[in-house]
Amino acid sequence: MGPIGQEILISEKIKKMAVTKAKDSILEAAERLFAQHGYSGTSMRMVAEEAGVAQALIHYHCKSKEHLYEMIIEKRSTMINQIRRQELKRCFDEAEGGVPSLEEIMQSFVRPAIESGRYSWGRDFSQILAKLAVSDETRSRELVHKYYDPIAREFIDAFKKVLPDLSHSEVYWGYLITTSAVVSSMARTGRINRLSDGSLDDGNNEQMIVRLVQYAVNGMRGLTTL
Repeated sequence: MGPIGQEILISEKIKKMAVTKAKDSILEAAERLFAQHGYSGTSMRMVAEEAGVAQALIHYHCKSKEHLYEMIIEKRSTMINQIRRQELKRCFDEAEGGVPSLEEIMQSFVRPAIESGRYSWGRDFSQILAKLAVSDETRSRELVHKYYDPIAREFIDAFKKVLPDLSHSEVYWGYLITTSAVVSSMARTGRINRLSDGSLDDGNNEQMIVRLVQYAVNGMRGLTTL
């Protein structure tokens, strides 16, 4: 390749890097705003101002506010659920007899979500996810169905295998209640700090994970008595 060809190649790489950087800036700005103001309270103009880009550039990358919102859900859910899926597989691959303990499965479900809170995006996304999980709007239900139902079914099947005496209906209830606890715990609100007069800290991942897993495991097993 001659000098001119090399210059063209370098120029194209620079352009791609600029496009990627602009898109990342837009997604990060939108995530912060959706977390603070919700879907209906966030406009494309607000995102453009927060990202420091022209509004036309947002429409170029994201087409619409609805598409922009879904891009954030897809990006973050994929990150967390990919780790969950890997950890769930590892539990079964390494388990003696091929069946891990309920505690191990619960760890693989809880830890990736809670550990996301150590990052600034994790705190923002937890606010978005909390609103998404309780919304009865068609858009929210479709996003949950698309990005969370597949991994939910994998964990439900795993719970059925390690809790053969638990009815399937109770497994579904157990999963739903556990999910609610995990989603609410992802958001670092500082409330437990206030209630405990500073003796507890919701920023301590390990303390939260240990208690969530213990609570969820005991709760699931307790359903067998109903």
